[in-house]
Amino acid sequence: MKSTISFRLATAFSMLLSSSMLLSSHASFAHSAADAEEGGLRELVGHSAAVAYGRVVDIQYRNSEPTREEPRGVPHTFVTYEIAKVFRGYLPSRITLRIPGGADGNGGAYSVTTAPTFARGEADVLFIPGGEAGDCQLVNCVEGRFRVVDDRIYSGFGVPLFAAEKALQFGGKPRFDLNTMELPRAGFDNVIKQPEIVRWLEANKVDANGLADLRKKYELESPPFYKIAMRTDGASRADDYTGDQEASVMNLYPAPMITNEFFALIEHFNAELGQPDQKVIFASPKLAFAIKPPETSVMRETATLSPRPSAEEINFKSQPEDSVRATTGVLKINPLTVK
Repeated sequence: MKSTISFRLATAFSMLLSSSMLLSSHASFAHSAADAEEGGLRELVGHSAAVAYGRVVDIQYRNSEPTREEPRGVPHTFVTYEIAKVFRGYLPSRITLRIPGGADGNGGAYSVTTAPTFARGEADVLFIPGGEAGDCQLVNCVEGRFRVVDDRIYSGFGVPLFAAEKALQFGGKPRFDLNTMELPRAGFDNVIKQPEIVRWLEANKVDANGLADLRKKYELESPPFYKIAMRTDGASRADDYTGDQEASVMNLYPAPMITNEFFALIEHFNAELGQPDQKVIFASPKLAFAIKPPETSVMRETATLSPRPSAEEINFKSQPEDSVRATTGVLKINPLTVK
C-alpha cells in the first residue's frame, strides 16, 4: 500500500509541475524585422537621460493599483541590472526598471507586443528616459533595448542590427530564441484548481493528508522559476519541401554589428549631444504604482441633412424600371425591352 501511495504522489507531482509550466506559457509576441523607427541611433541617444550596458541579475513582478478597467491591476516586470558601463548620464552600479507585462500573480502571464521580456543573465544596452518612471522605462519601450549576444548586437526582439551610423538598419537571420520570459513558480493553490488536476485528485481520492504531502513536495522540489520561450506569430509549418527546388536568397545582409563598434557610435553621438538635462528616477517594486487609464473619446451623434431633390431627380425616379432612361452622361437600358 505504501508503494501505491508513493506512486500516486509522484504522478500527481509531475502533473503539478506540468500544469505550473502550462499556466505560465500562454503569452505571445507579434513582431517583424522593421521594428525600429526611422531616426537613427543619434536620436535614440538624444531622447535618453542615461545609456548603459548591463546584465540582468534579478526579476520581480508586481501588479499596478486596481482600477475600474483593471480590477486586479496590470502585471509589470521590475528588472534589475548590474551596470558594467555607462555611456550617458549618471547611474549607480545597480538599477531597476519597470516594464509592462509579466507574471500576473495567479500562475499566468501578461504580454505586451511593444515591450521586451527578461530572464536572468541576459546582457543588454539600455536607453533610459529621464524623469519619473512612465508606463515603460525604456525609450520607445522595446526599441530602447539592444541585446548583446556573442559580441554582436540585436534588437530587443532578436533581429540583427548591421548598421547604425545614419539610420538603424536591421536584417538577417533573427534570433527569436532570445525572446524568453522568466516566470516564478505558480502557487500550489492555483495549480490544484486546474481542471485536469481536480479530476485526477478526485479520481485517486486524494485526501487532506495526501494533499498536504503534495504541497510540501511541490514547494520543496519544484524549481523557483521557469524560463518560457515566447512564440512568434505567423510561424511557418515544418512541411517537407525536400522534393522542391531550393529557394534563392532574396536579400543578403552583413553580419550583425560588433559590440565595440556599437559602443563607439553611442559615445560619439553622446559627445555631440552633450550631457542630458534630466536625471532618471527609478521604480521600486516595494512601492505601489498606478498606470494611466486608456484614453477615450466621446462619440457624438450628428444629423446628416440630405439636399432636397430637384424636379428632374423626382421625375427620373418616378419612371418605370423597364423604360429607357436618358440623362446627361448616363444611359440605362433594360435589355428585355429593347428589340
